[in-house]
Amino acid sequence: MTVIAHVVLHGVSPDEYDALRTAVGWLDHAPAGGLSHLTWWEGDDCHNIDAWDSTESFAAFGELRLRPAMAELGLAAEPVVTFHAAHELFLPRKLVVAPTAGDLAHIGNVEVVRAAYEAFSRHDLAGVLSRLDAAVLWSTPDTVRFGGIYSGIAGVSQFFDKLPDNYAELHVEAITFIEQGDSVVAVGRHRGRTQSGNDFEIPFVHLWSLHRGYVTSFTEFFDTVKMVLALGVPAQVIDLTRAQNPATA
Repeated sequence: MTVIAHVVLHGVSPDEYDALRTAVGWLDHAPAGGLSHLTWWEGDDCHNIDAWDSTESFAAFGELRLRPAMAELGLAAEPVVTFHAAHELFLPRKLVVAPTAGDLAHIGNVEVVRAAYEAFSRHDLAGVLSRLDAAVLWSTPDTVRFGGIYSGIAGVSQFFDKLPDNYAELHVEAITFIEQGDSVVAVGRHRGRTQSGNDFEIPFVHLWSLHRGYVTSFTEFFDTVKMVLALGVPAQVIDLTRAQNPATA
């Protein structure tokens, strides 16, 4: 049964709470059964409202992770816990607001992805790259001449550097976003004009994976035959490629 836990840590300061959060690591490794978490202070007391899938999950988190970390940090406060049966739990989006957690993003995954598209639309490459994890993997179909897998922020920057050689005008318009856990699927369209003078409008599906608010991988899917034709590769060359390697067509 889903429960709401009101947890009070008497005399625990914000600095001590932040140290506890780091020691337990619940932002990096969410506890099994934990559904949501809110924290605030009333005077010297730290108050927390949690939603859990059961009291058993909360108890396991307390015994296996919370208490050992408190003991390691020398925090003597005994958690005062009051449980309530949950009538309703509504979580419309994944969101972390934790300014004291360093670089941890305080916006949801869809907002991170949407911001990357918006940065690209205004030709702000630095704005796109700022959303990426240092070890990001960026994958685009290798049947287009600038396709392949690019590693790291420098690699992704090289990918973007190749776009002006191929496109006189390029718009990447994400229309629909679907979020599931740490993944976001964006459905939209590429449109513009290639350096060969061909106009195009081609639907895409983009798969984004994120961790702590930063993009760890990006994979895109689109009709590569139409794109290659728009880029100016003769149709007979495409037909030959498809005949030699049907899986990449």
